[in-house]
Amino acid sequence: MISTLSVRLAVLVPLTLFGAASAFGTPLILDASFERQAELQQARGWYPNGTSVLYGASWNNWGWSSWTGINGSGAWKGGAIARTEEFAAGWKRAHTGGVFGIIKDRQTMSQTFTAIEDAIGTLSWFDANRPAWRNIDWYGRPNDYSVTLTDVIGNLQVIGNYTSQVAFDDGGWWTEAAKARWYERIGKDIVLKAGMTYTLSFNSLSPYWYDQNGGRHVDDRTTFLDDITLTTRATGVATPEPSSLVLVGIGVLVVAVARRR
Repeated sequence: MISTLSVRLAVLVPLTLFGAASAFGTPLILDASFERQAELQQARGWYPNGTSVLYGASWNNWGWSSWTGINGSGAWKGGAIARTEEFAAGWKRAHTGGVFGIIKDRQTMSQTFTAIEDAIGTLSWFDANRPAWRNIDWYGRPNDYSVTLTDVIGNLQVIGNYTSQVAFDDGGWWTEAAKARWYERIGKDIVLKAGMTYTLSFNSLSPYWYDQNGGRHVDDRTTFLDDITLTTRATGVATPEPSSLVLVGIGVLVVAVARRR
């Protein structure tokens, strides 16, 4: 009887814990890789000649660019998008699919959503810098940006401050491996309240510089973004205490014994 009890409890405990953990991992961010945004605004290069086939621009195809501002037709507001291997973006490849997001200079790109439950959220994404065409000082300078979450009341949660950089390998930024390389980011946990509306923002913080006449300008720096995902774990789901799990196991065992008799 003792060995039977041990086996039954060992099976019951992980099943109960798995049920409590199933509320984790609910995605909230729409169009995380910007594909839908490109479709909605029929971004240049997305529908060439009336088809839905993506294609790239060759080295001698100057003046042609898919880099375009987000027009507000989709989930995202502000910033820009470009298709993979866009020449004006240094032939950077999208991390997923064929499109990536862009914040430049002092741009902000944002998305608004409403929480459906009290939860702790974790934001993750990939970033990279606009590749430097000639050297690190031309377009390729590291760019600072912040990620924030603001509710409709005005309460601000800072998810983090980051610096994007050009992806290199031993052969430079123009190799196939470097063009495909992105850097994963995971932000600080955020608190979500059921029914509250939030705005998630990616804020480019390119520095200012001053000309000889004292005029202020924003330095030309750029951050690329892709695969932006917010996952949550509900705060209202209680994890069973070990003692309660034991009692559940004993109760099931008693019922099983009674039925055998």
